[in-house]
Amino acid sequence: MKLMQTKYDDMTMGPLHGIRVLELTQAVAGPSCGRILAEMGAEVLKIESLEGDPYRNTNTVVPNEGKRFQSLNLGKKSVAVDLKHPDGQQLVHELVIDSDVLLTNFRFGVPERLGFGYEQIRTINPRLIYARITGFGSKSSQVDRPASDPMMQSYSGLTVNGGKLNEEGLPILANNTIADYSAGMGAAIGVLGALLARTYTGTGQLVDASLLRGALVLQDTAVMREPTYDAKVRDILADEIKKLKQRSGSFSEVNDLRESINRGGSIGIGKLIAGPRQVKDGVMTLGALTPANRAAAARALEVTPDEVAILSDKTHPEHEEQMEKILERTKLLFASRTVNEWTEIFNREGCPSAPVNIPELMSDDPIVQEADHMVELVHPVTGPQRVVAPLVDLSDTPTKIQHAATPLGSYTRQVLTQLGKSDEEISRLIDAKVIAEYLGPISD
Repeated sequence: MKLMQTKYDDMTMGPLHGIRVLELTQAVAGPSCGRILAEMGAEVLKIESLEGDPYRNTNTVVPNEGKRFQSLNLGKKSVAVDLKHPDGQQLVHELVIDSDVLLTNFRFGVPERLGFGYEQIRTINPRLIYARITGFGSKSSQVDRPASDPMMQSYSGLTVNGGKLNEEGLPILANNTIADYSAGMGAAIGVLGALLARTYTGTGQLVDASLLRGALVLQDTAVMREPTYDAKVRDILADEIKKLKQRSGSFSEVNDLRESINRGGSIGIGKLIAGPRQVKDGVMTLGALTPANRAAAARALEVTPDEVAILSDKTHPEHEEQMEKILERTKLLFASRTVNEWTEIFNREGCPSAPVNIPELMSDDPIVQEADHMVELVHPVTGPQRVVAPLVDLSDTPTKIQHAATPLGSYTRQVLTQLGKSDEEISRLIDAKVIAEYLGPISD
């Protein structure tokens, strides 16, 4: 039954058309990778347990059709298989023969126990790209530890790098699972590179990604070591933090120490030209990160070049006094104008700025809509929905959201029929609880 269409239906095929991906994942990191590959045109078979991906029942109003699950699994075909059953493992092996990619983010060692580890699979199909996402990385002694995005944000330093504390003086986690998404994107990039390499090597390879590396990548220079800079900043910070820990200092003190040492002499000017500000009818953020942008911000805020010089020099005798005066003056100036008025001023001067918007309202944002950053779909169970468009557009081989996420087991029968299984064999596997199928409407 054809139930859903997208505006892309009459367009040409994506760059991964003809590529089949077996996605044996759950939660966020693996599914986010699979979604990117599906957007590129790959046929992504989401192999789920008979109970389904646990995220099916996260943010759920309709059972098994959680909003977050639907977002992470757009464009995929759900196939329900008991991977603990020998017959279920055999089905995966048969699917591997004609597949191009196998993607997994199971805890390290679990795929081997269930019969789809890298060495087991490469003997079946040497051309297959095997992509795995672990917590700490496959070379780490901690490789078999359970891992999740919140704990990896903390382990990697990402939580502290945000510089935000709650009322108890403890660091605040990012609201979204950014280490998961970073690892998922890394795995997707790795798969694309391995597919390209296969065109001249003729063989597949192992693509290894981890939540830890995904979190480290996001932190850039905070993690990087470079002797010249480190001697003036990082090493001093490390010594001071060590002393602070020895006297059982609070985390708030650690945060203040990082702020003071890392930002150094630019702390005053940084407070002025970066971050949220209260305006007459809302909140705006400035992002003046280059010298030209900073000069533009200063002009817009009526701060003189001499005042900028004082704010930029922490050793200046008037630094603290002038910083307080200028921040108070510009606070009043911000509050005297509306978002639209400030947007016009900052645009005219060449300073990046934006209102602080609410994510739940962004699908109706006029700029988002005119940029075609949302796509209208229809889910066979929950109905119409508006989802974020593919991460990138390609001019000649367009990316697209192929269809909404599919109910558990929607494509079990179709995929097994393509494997050559008879209706009788499929019925036997259903009765034996090796597979499950969804009998409602699905998409083409």
